[in-house]
Amino acid sequence: MKKIPNWLKNRYLLSAIIFTIWMTFFDTSSLLVKYQKNKEIKKLENDVHFYQNEIKKDQNLIKILSSDSLTPELEKYLREEIFLSKKNEEIFIIN
Repeated sequence: MKKIPNWLKNRYLLSAIIFTIWMTFFDTSSLLVKYQKNKEIKKLENDVHFYQNEIKKDQNLIKILSSDSLTPELEKYLREEIFLSKKNEEIFIIN
């Protein structure tokens, strides 16, 4: 017992160290698990934001395509996205 340092003989300090290690690594609500869950939540929030923007774009496209006449917006969409052309007109695609 004489070779053991005094701070290791203190049972309160040992209890605090064991408790801290347990809560950090082994508990079901440990700090590591919380960090991973927060990281996953951020990713899912970014996905939600992305898909909401995509839904808005698609709704605008549906609105344009649902019109019966050839509006300038519809013509622009057909030319730029689907690459349709008028008679005697050539389309060059440059990337």
